[in-house]
Order: sequence, then structure tokens, then C-alpha cells
Amino acid sequence: MQFTITEFFIFFAVVLVAVWQLRTRLQRNVLLLVASYYFYAYWDYRFCGLLLLSTIVDFVAGRQIELATSQQQRRRWLALSLCVNLGSLGFFKYCNFFIESAQALLAPIGFDVSTLEIVLPVGISFYTFQTLSYTIDIYRGKLRASDSLVDFALYVAFFPQLVAGPIVRAAELLPQLAVVPAWSSRRAYGGFQTVLRGLVKKVLIADRLGEFVDVVFAGPDLYSGATVWLAVIAYAGQIYYDFSGYSDIAIGLAKLLGYRFPKNFRHPYLALSPAQFWRRWHMTLSRWLRDYLYIPLGGNRMGERRTSLNLLATMTLGGLWHGAAWTFVLWGVWHGMVLCVERSFASHTPWRVWRSIRWASTMGIVMFGWILFRCDSLKQVAEVLGQLAFLHTGILWLPPLALVAMALMLAEYAVWMSRYRLMMRLPADRFYSAVATTVMIWCLILYAPRGFTPFVYFQF
Repeated sequence: MQFTITEFFIFFAVVLVAVWQLRTRLQRNVLLLVASYYFYAYWDYRFCGLLLLSTIVDFVAGRQIELATSQQQRRRWLALSLCVNLGSLGFFKYCNFFIESAQALLAPIGFDVSTLEIVLPVGISFYTFQTLSYTIDIYRGKLRASDSLVDFALYVAFFPQLVAGPIVRAAELLPQLAVVPAWSSRRAYGGFQTVLRGLVKKVLIADRLGEFVDVVFAGPDLYSGATVWLAVIAYAGQIYYDFSGYSDIAIGLAKLLGYRFPKNFRHPYLALSPAQFWRRWHMTLSRWLRDYLYIPLGGNRMGERRTSLNLLATMTLGGLWHGAAWTFVLWGVWHGMVLCVERSFASHTPWRVWRSIRWASTMGIVMFGWILFRCDSLKQVAEVLGQLAFLHTGILWLPPLALVAMALMLAEYAVWMSRYRLMMRLPADRFYSAVATTVMIWCLILYAPRGFTPFVYFQF
């Protein structure tokens, strides 16, 4: 079920009213759990079984790890959790990718390998990482195992973040599910505003930019170099406002229900270095990769060469996590190499460079990465880069609505940069907040595109 369709608003309104009528923790959590499975089944009920399997395996594994009397037993239960979760993710997401890669190598010598008809379960990348962090934290002694299957099942399947994050860890959400939150009109209003901001980002900016981006990337050789440059910039805006819009909606929905989610973005396009970009972009994933992959590999504790290898491996696997294609792998390798180079220079020379130069170079690195991320094949990557590098002639095109969306993108960043100074001069913040809320609702009603466009990260 999409956040931007009428059916979801009806569904959430019913859940919101019902959940605040219940007085006990068990009643609330059962209702939210049933609602979450209905939300997931709306897309394809068959994959609810896979979600339930992951939930039960990790609930039992977590309990057994905590109760185990030997390190060997603890490792066995952790291995079970890893095998079930990574095995499911590997089969559904990467099986055909490896078959197609093998086919390309074996075809010249006469072997023909057929791909399988596999449907990728929506959200599997996100809930797999959540359940893995639960069992790993218990194994490390950082978390107590949950004694309530209902609470844990709700933690895994909670519908605001089920499909595309933020990646919420058990230590962040399970304690909240163990109590009944108190109603707060101020918190509810803040949640409503956050949902509205997310909808504006998604519907009025990301979707309008996407209409332009999709056409240009479908045939980059038809358009002028300037148009392709604008399309690359527009895609940077599209993917940010699409994904951060989803995160805002998820955070706002959780807040309306009485729960807190971690922030997932912090204006990454203001970063002054690649490392800073990754501390601002999809922060819950960046922290997950750091804590459960980079540090276990050795982090920066084993010398410069090993540190570079760890960075490269982490970012490469992070790229593969995003999608089963060589373009995603190269995107991860690109960012891994850049982080290694940055770390090497930072350890030998001071970064006392003009902020504008640091920002421009960081954005150039990020934009090149987005070309790899957006293209469907290496051939398309070459076509886009050819148009950008040589500025070939072709159609010069920028639709008015995409231009308006890009203007909104720039305005949003300008407002964020000046908001603290601005708020100090405003005598009645609540008044301006109400005005902003009214304007957002008005714009969504008048200017939202007809129909809906799936969120970009639903494919991951």
C-alpha cells in the first residue's frame, strides 16, 4: 500500500482513531500488528509468510542466545538467524543477478542458464537488516531478548517503516512498544506537519522531477548535453526528496501513533566532503553498515591499508544492498574509493580549502555516483557520460513543472539555512506554523499529479 493513495489515508485514519481508544499495551500492539500485516498483504499476501518466518526465527534465536550456557550454542543460534535472513534476501534479491552474470560468462562456450521467475518482496532489505541487528545485539550483550512475541512481531512489521525505513533498531523501538504512550496534541500536530512535509517533498517535487528525469534517461542520446546535465541534477533532487519524503511521512505517522523514529536525512547536499555526505544521507543505513559490517571487519584499527579495504568492502556491499545490478555495485565501489582517497589525504594534509571548492567537489562526486545509480545498464551509463562530456547537440528541453520543482528544491534549502535566524525575528512561531501547514495542504490539493508514482526505494 502506498502512502500517497486514498486507500492508505482511509486505512490510517481508522487505525489512528482505534488505537487511541485502547488502554492496554497488549490491545494496542495487537491492533497495530494486525494493521501492519494488512498493510503488507495489500501488496501481496503471499509474502506475509516470509515476514512471519523471519520474525519467529529471530524471536526464538534471540531468546536462545540469551539463555545459552556456552559460546558454541550462542554462535549456532546466531548462525541460524544469519542463514535464514541472509538466505532469504540472497534468494529473492540476488539469485537472478548471479544467474545472469554466470550466463554472460558461460554463453560464449555454449552453456545456457535460465533465470527463475522470482518476485522481489517489498521491504525485504529493510526488515532483514532490522531483525539481524536484533540478534547480533543480543549476541554482543548490548540488548536483552524480548519476552513478548507480539511486541517483537510489531517491531519487525510496524507499517510506517516496514517498506523503506528508516531502519529502526530494537533498542530504539522495543522499549517504546513496552509501554502505552500518552496522547499529546502538540506531538500529534508535529507529526501531522511532518507527514505534510513528506507529501510535499514526494508529490510536488520528487514526482515532478521524475517525469523529466525518466524521459531524458530513457534516451540520453536524443537530448543536448545541457539537458542531460539538468536531468542529472534533477535526479539528485528526485531521489533525495522521494526518499527523505518517505522517511518524513514514516516519522510523522509514527509520531501520530505515539512513537519516535530516528531521523534519516540531514540535508546531505550541504556536505563539504564525501564522508560528511554519508553522515547525512540515509543515516540509519550508514550507521547500520558501520556497526554491523565496517567495525566487525576491523574498522580503522588495523592500519591504513586494511582500513581502506574495509571501507571499500563496506561501500561495495552497501551498493549491492541497494540493487542486484552491476551499476549498483560500481556505485558502491565508486563511493568506497572516494572515501579511501579522502581518508588518505586527510591523514597527511589539512583540509583548509575554501568551503565553496569543497562543496563543489563533493557534489561532483555525488552526481557522478547518481548517474551509476540511476542508469539501468553500463551502456546507458556510457551514453549519459558521453552527452555530459562532449555536450552533443540535441533537444533542449526542461518542462515548466520540473523547473518549478527545481526552484522549490533550491528554496527549501535556502529556507533551512536561514530558518534559525528567521525564527529569532518572528514573534509568533505558532502563527507562521499554521500558515505553512495551510499552504502545504492547499498546494497538495491543487497541484498534486493525478495518479501515483511508487517511491524510488520500494525497488530495494
